[in-house]
Amino acid sequence: MKKFFLFFFLLFLLSCSNTNNKEIERLTKINEKYDSDLFILKQAEQANQEILRRTIKYSGEKIESKSIFWGRDSLNTFTLNELAVKPRLIFCFSTNTCSPCVESAIEFIKEVFPDYTENEMIIITGDYPLRLRDSVYGKKMLSGITLPINEIEVPFFFILDKKMEVSLLHLFNKLNPDITKVYLEEIKKKYD
Repeated sequence: MKKFFLFFFLLFLLSCSNTNNKEIERLTKINEKYDSDLFILKQAEQANQEILRRTIKYSGEKIESKSIFWGRDSLNTFTLNELAVKPRLIFCFSTNTCSPCVESAIEFIKEVFPDYTENEMIIITGDYPLRLRDSVYGKKMLSGITLPINEIEVPFFFILDKKMEVSLLHLFNKLNPDITKVYLEEIKKKYD
């Protein structure tokens, strides 16, 4: 009889141990997910802080008005002042910018501005090779512009108007890309 109770007691302990191991495994997976989510949130917070830093740093920076041209047509130049008579949404990116970020930003532009290719308010500029500037995502790229924002390697937007300074600067954030859509919607309400 003692052996019988001992057998059931051991069986009970083994059963409890197995249940505990499963619970420990389940809780470990939950903890790993929380650690991963916390890491992502910390990365997003660091990105937001850097975006805020750069937004403050470059807001109000003066842009030099010099000769510029569309695409590769360097024979037909004009000054940036002429272009800035009306407010313009400048979308800028460099060849060092990740293509998926640029493509996401372009998709948001096309969604908010269905007339994107014909819309004269929207201007694309960057350091693309001259031979490619006649059709960059369906638009001629503005060439010859010198911006005070040369260290930013993410796509960014700003408004250029007759004051000839960077205003309403927005940096694309791949950790929270939907903010770009909100930015573009507000710009459209204000200027389009």
